[in-house]
Amino acid sequence: MNSEKVPRWPNGARAVVTVTIHVDGPAVEVGRNLTPLGINSRGRYAIRRGVYRYLDMLERHGIPATFFCCGYDAEHWPGIVKDIWTAGHEVAAHGYQHEGFDLGAREPELLEKTHRILANLTGEEPVGWCSPSGRKSELTLPTLRRLGYRYDTSEKDEDLPYLLDDRFAILPNNTVSLDDFPLYLTGHALPSEAGDNFIEEFDSIVDGDGYVHFIVHPKGAGGSGSPARAAQVDRFLAHAKRTPGVAFMTCRDLADYCLAHPATWLNPRSSTGEQP
Repeated sequence: MNSEKVPRWPNGARAVVTVTIHVDGPAVEVGRNLTPLGINSRGRYAIRRGVYRYLDMLERHGIPATFFCCGYDAEHWPGIVKDIWTAGHEVAAHGYQHEGFDLGAREPELLEKTHRILANLTGEEPVGWCSPSGRKSELTLPTLRRLGYRYDTSEKDEDLPYLLDDRFAILPNNTVSLDDFPLYLTGHALPSEAGDNFIEEFDSIVDGDGYVHFIVHPKGAGGSGSPARAAQVDRFLAHAKRTPGVAFMTCRDLADYCLAHPATWLNPRSSTGEQP
């Protein structure tokens, strides 16, 4: 263990893992003005096969996950969102058409649209959001707060969760080594190389701060939807489950845990981590 005093995780856990599935269906291609057919059908793979492969895998491991869904995908394939919800996983927001550009004054409108779609399908309003492109503006957080969101996973500025105040949590993500998409798309990794990387990063985090935010894209091409790549995710989850003292939480549950202990999580690096 390093010398830093790390916060105490729920129930005395040594580390927590949030498994986040970024559905990224045809919304990605449609948002780029592409017809999601032929070479541009990779997002449809997520809808037709990838998501269900992961629902089966998560059920087999008994692991809860957070699925970040685009409003367009939920609108046109509502059954998949209902299946995710029925399986007991969290449904969170991920843009309307996975917008990879600054939205300007339209941003609140699209945040509200996706919020309504997901809430109508599940019967429960989403409380979490991840920017589909990493972009945020001065309109983003005020709109999310007004809609009742409690957390955002878009930041990449810490190895621990932290609070902006006693009503809003930041759960940073690691797109360098715990996100399959850049490893495959820009890193050109083989499945076995990606799996080794996931496990090495996990082991280092467990021996350090203890916050593992794992990101999977169940699409074709740049994600882990296909069998060999999914097998490496399966391998990672099995390794994490075998590790003593590791707890799996949805993003919502982790955010609520942090919000319940603001003295620790407003500035987790200066806290002793002692909970009442």
